[in-house]
Amino acid sequence: MNPNNNDIFDSIQNLKSVLNQQQVNLVKMLAILRQEHQALNNNDLALFEDSVEKKYRQAKKLEEIQPLLNNVEKMLGGVLSKSSFTAFIQQLKDDNEKAEFELLWKNFHGTLTQCDLQNKTNNRILSASATNVKQTLSILRGNTEQATSNVYSETGRQQDKLQGQPLAIA
Repeated sequence: MNPNNNDIFDSIQNLKSVLNQQQVNLVKMLAILRQEHQALNNNDLALFEDSVEKKYRQAKKLEEIQPLLNNVEKMLGGVLSKSSFTAFIQQLKDDNEKAEFELLWKNFHGTLTQCDLQNKTNNRILSASATNVKQTLSILRGNTEQATSNVYSETGRQQDKLQGQPLAIA
């Protein structure tokens, strides 16, 4: 191999290493996000707090790897995306390497997509919970200025505004 081939070989090995590191850390993040989801579904505050702490530490690990990913992007000639990675793979001469990189990309992208979906799901649960807490506090405080949904009168009919004193005083 001439020096140019050595540089290419080293760059390819570096790319594999970085993608593998990212994949390992994304799999850990996905497990943490699933734990957080379980905590939210079960209203388990201790598990939720534990998962939030783990998520914070794992996010820091992913941020530490970011400079390595920036080096990969320089090698690819642009932002790490399906199109830039596919173009890179097409330039490889070895079919085994092509297959290995395609599998690396598929795993990396799939795990990243799962993390994104799980994180969005968890955020929707948190948002809905926060809305429910605000509505409950509003009812308890007797706040008639803020509209709350599904408030019922003494007769059992639905009404738009609260009437009477807050439950905390009554």
